[in-house]
Amino acid sequence: MRAARLASTVVTATVLLGAATACGSKGAADATGGGAKGGDAAAAALTGDPRTALATAALVMQKAGNGKVTMIAPDGSTHTAGNGDADWKDPSRMAVDLTGEVETKKTRFRVIGTDGYLGGGDAEAAAMGGKHWLKLPASNELGDSVLLMSQMVNPVVQLTLAAQGGKPVKVGQESLDGVQVTHLRAVEEASAVVAGMPALSAGQRTAVQKSLEVDGKTLTVDFWLNGRQELVQYQEYGDKNGEHDAVTVKYSDLGKAARIEAPAATDLGSDTDILKLLG
Repeated sequence: MRAARLASTVVTATVLLGAATACGSKGAADATGGGAKGGDAAAAALTGDPRTALATAALVMQKAGNGKVTMIAPDGSTHTAGNGDADWKDPSRMAVDLTGEVETKKTRFRVIGTDGYLGGGDAEAAAMGGKHWLKLPASNELGDSVLLMSQMVNPVVQLTLAAQGGKPVKVGQESLDGVQVTHLRAVEEASAVVAGMPALSAGQRTAVQKSLEVDGKTLTVDFWLNGRQELVQYQEYGDKNGEHDAVTVKYSDLGKAARIEAPAATDLGSDTDILKLLG
């Protein structure tokens, strides 16, 4: 989600960081290694300008390239959300592979670039003649929702837009899952969020914005950064229902996610199999 194509926003984040700290992008890269020098640079960014902290974190997450993600739905569970892998190294091939639940059914959501897929287990495959996956039409409401989900978990784009135009503020130091973190917050326009989603067609951009604005035209975005300037948690909610409808994304095992590939064409069912998969 964010304000320009990822390649240009990362460059801008580098310039932001270089102007604000003596360490520049090298300090951000060192921070991922856990060395004393990198730790000092990260700590300085965390206690300084919130824009610098977010820009530094964007560089750290870009270097990591991938990780494990958990999406937590507004009801506080992983219902209709999920757990799995995400790969954000290539902005034109944002990839997500999550397993979640839809009405107690285990369901898989996979996105490769702008292609979305819905998958099930062996029982659903038996009903679909042995096929495990469906490719979702780009103009389909479910396809739009899955595409939006994949864009939400891209930490580099999220962090960069907040650093550039989200008017970020520091909320404070907190403990999250037993780790001391810095909590930052930004308020953004939904239209700016959609403008920063890379590789979307005009039609997909319109559909995704419509889906996003169901929660409001203004979004509140929270970030929790650890001492190595890694994003460990992200939360977003619109102005209509507030934090009650917040969706949360947690990040872990940075750089350790498996490569995500599109399902084999021979394992794809037909469009008419959607009820067999979800029914």
